[in-house]
Amino acid sequence: MKKTLFLFLPIIILFTSSCKDAASSKEAVVAKADTPVPVASAVTNPRFSIAPDEYADIAEKALMHVGNREFDAWGDMLADNVEYYFPDGDIGTRTKLTGKAAVVGWWKSLKEKSGIDSMKMSEFNHFPLNVTAQPKGGAAMGVYDFCYFSNTLMIKGKPLALRMNYVTHFNADKKIDRYVTYYDRTALVKAIGKNVLDEAKQKQ
Repeated sequence: MKKTLFLFLPIIILFTSSCKDAASSKEAVVAKADTPVPVASAVTNPRFSIAPDEYADIAEKALMHVGNREFDAWGDMLADNVEYYFPDGDIGTRTKLTGKAAVVGWWKSLKEKSGIDSMKMSEFNHFPLNVTAQPKGGAAMGVYDFCYFSNTLMIKGKPLALRMNYVTHFNADKKIDRYVTYYDRTALVKAIGKNVLDEAKQKQ
């Protein structure tokens, strides 16, 4: 019996040690995964560079005007030739509004068309970039703010929470001249009971 115990003792010790090492390795992996990866300041990209935070501030202020239904104040931040792209298609098929009057006018009439009583935007994450090489798909060069945020819409007295992505482009005067939006409209169309973009698409 004693011989058997002495034979198994090294195996037990080795197994216990291996488990501890495995646990330590697992903890190290978890810690590593939760730690931001440092990026060398010398790393650059020939296609874009970081833009000032000022553009993120402008983009968020503009969206807050929309959420608060302050459309005239929002309009003051838009270029006369602004384009607004909805997330309902590809490059050549998505619904688009062109010109400040058309963009602001559509939003002013949205409550009547859709039954959306209010919007509450929060949890903004901004990534302002200066795109210095020509993008594909007809996108413009220049300063963009890439932003994703939460938007809780009250529709006919019921809340609908959506996660939205807005890409905002600025002209040389720091006016917004393009919005390109990305989000799933399925639940929104269902809650409203119709596709409010049908009318806008007919006018394109």
